[in-house]
Amino acid sequence: MRYHTSKISENRWQVHVMRFAIQVFGRLAAVSCMVFITHQITAEEQSMPTIDSQTVMFYYEDLQEASEFYEQTIGLEKTVDFNWVKFYRISDTSHVGIVRAGDGAYHSPQANNAVMLSIVTSEVDSWYERLKAMKKVHFLREINS
Repeated sequence: MRYHTSKISENRWQVHVMRFAIQVFGRLAAVSCMVFITHQITAEEQSMPTIDSQTVMFYYEDLQEASEFYEQTIGLEKTVDFNWVKFYRISDTSHVGIVRAGDGAYHSPQANNAVMLSIVTSEVDSWYERLKAMKKVHFLREINS
């Protein structure tokens, strides 16, 4: 398994990050897997209102190509499918939404702004092997640990 591992400690948090870069359909796609461990929770954090779910939205010129990536390459389950927007389940409480540019979208795709979707998993090696076996996925470079 080839990936980069780094460890960051800050106050009560200790973060381990493992990542590798891949290219899909000629475009950069980065998979970053993180494990967060907290040592202490403050009284203020204990009294915060709960958050039930999280969704990140990405905007695309070609919604069909993006849809194929999330469904076929990554293998996410589609939960909402309208002509201009689709949602995919990452976990029970986390989703990714993809929106066609225009069509009432709040934002538009930006070629110069990098955005990364981080998926947390304990099965980094399995994901690496799965993506490595796909003919349409090309790793830009492998990072040795």
